Amino acid sequence: MSTRTLLNLALFLAVLGLALVAWFKPGVQPLETPRPITTSLTPEQTGNITVERLTRDPLKFSRREGRWFLLAENRELPAADFQVRALLRLLQATATRHYPTGSLDLAALGLQPPRARVVMDNVDFRFGATDALKNQRYVQVGDTVYLIDDQYQHLLNADWPNFVSRQLLEGRGAITRLELPDMTLAYAEGGHWRLDPEQEGVSADALQILIENWQNATALLTRRYVESTAGETITVYTRDSDEPIVLRIVTRTPDLVLARPDWGIQYQLPGSEADSLLTLPQPAPESAAEPTGDADASAAQSPTEPSTAP
Repeated sequence: MSTRTLLNLALFLAVLGLALVAWFKPGVQPLETPRPITTSLTPEQTGNITVERLTRDPLKFSRREGRWFLLAENRELPAADFQVRALLRLLQATATRHYPTGSLDLAALGLQPPRARVVMDNVDFRFGATDALKNQRYVQVGDTVYLIDDQYQHLLNADWPNFVSRQLLEGRGAITRLELPDMTLAYAEGGHWRLDPEQEGVSADALQILIENWQNATALLTRRYVESTAGETITVYTRDSDEPIVLRIVTRTPDLVLARPDWGIQYQLPGSEADSLLTLPQPAPESAAEPTGDADASAAQSPTEPSTAP
């Protein structure tokens, strides 16, 4: 066998060896197939959620008649549904890796004590540190530690007002009386709204639009109320309660901020919402179209008498 043949054979075997190494990756552990965190609970079955954090007050949620409520500072407040759903997604989270707790140093992973705990009925999630390379969080459930995508940082660190519903009239019925700084709208017998003080040229539709704007008003953010003596007052009466909702205008620009002192929160809305909530909608300008000859002829003709042929 010639030297050239031996050289070609050696090169072929080297290339074949490299291909086999690339294919089988000896010494490299294959990634696990993502698997769900094992729980016996579904979001639809869950009735109570408790969140404990090292740096924040605990959160307690309960579901009653299909609605979630937040217990905060001895008040039961309507909870933000999207925030609760984000917590409930834990029950359906999938893990890229999982390990038995006995094989790990739980303190080194931030799990002893845990950075946070989320307890849903009888399922206990313990949150630890994040994996520096993959930005995934260690979560312990029972005797297993999982690595899951870290989508819960905000939920574990946010202050309790962030979990209050952002709808200003959440859980309240139809408005019966609205007292704004410059006017009052009251529902009158016969199904129409009465405006005080009266204004010329205001249509029933304009009054109804203002009421609907309040009925559907939703904030961008909810925050802890900062006490202030400044600000005008808004009072909203609804059909299902003898107790009105009292709001204080903290500021109108650049954002509209309305405080609810009895709940200890304030709502932040876009500044553009100030006009739609605090003033009556303006009628669209009428177009001054020139009448046509046909229109003039029609106007001159009696509407009760048919036209006759010449």
